[in-house]
Amino acid sequence: MPRFQPLLNLILPALLPLAGVLASLIGTGHPLWAMQTIRTPVVPAPYAFSIWGPIFALALAWGIWQTHPARRADLRLARLRGPAAGAFALMLLWMVVAQLTPNGWHLLAIILALLVAALMAFFRAAALPATGGGWRWIARPLFGLLAGWVSAASIVNLSGAAATEGVTWGGTDPALVAMGLILLAAWIGGAVLRRSHGDLWYAGALLWALIAIVIANAALPAVAITAGLGMLIVAVAAYLARIRHERPM
Repeated sequence: MPRFQPLLNLILPALLPLAGVLASLIGTGHPLWAMQTIRTPVVPAPYAFSIWGPIFALALAWGIWQTHPARRADLRLARLRGPAAGAFALMLLWMVVAQLTPNGWHLLAIILALLVAALMAFFRAAALPATGGGWRWIARPLFGLLAGWVSAASIVNLSGAAATEGVTWGGTDPALVAMGLILLAAWIGGAVLRRSHGDLWYAGALLWALIAIVIANAALPAVAITAGLGMLIVAVAAYLARIRHERPM
């Protein structure tokens, strides 16, 4: 299997843009943007989903960069190719299933598996020195943005799947549920940032999502304030992790 990983890391990212418009190509199902019609207070403002554009572009750049003959035997890339290919495959699976089926627990299960693969690739990339343009401007941004955004998207998917499946959270006010989920996302982000030495790409993607949640909840001040608190938690966690990592021993 490892011998095919460079090829998988090239082919799978190239399929991502096509998978994103599958419903339009085959004339059935529903477009991905229709997922945003399931509005809960956790769902960010629509513009936030544009982050997939840079992620797709970086994934394609990664696929081309890592297949260069001079890098085929790079042991650092060998450790990254497996979880990266898994993450790309799960991204494709989620996009296809999301367009062909209603929202539900099955989509949540896929995105949680994607989160595991994305975090595995991210932690391995963050542990390596960002030497050279490819590592600094392709690998680190790609896996940081992907892991950060999917960390937020997992909470959004949980909320959306629960709403679709008719979960009422014991009659709890939806705003209170949203506030709890937002703080959970911030707590997860803080834990990841501590382990990744305050990676700014990861923090940036998570903050991007939280800012969009603030904007989406102008009519729900308590949720917006909680999202702002989540932003503060993530920013402080990133700062403290970087200070701890950079402090001379």
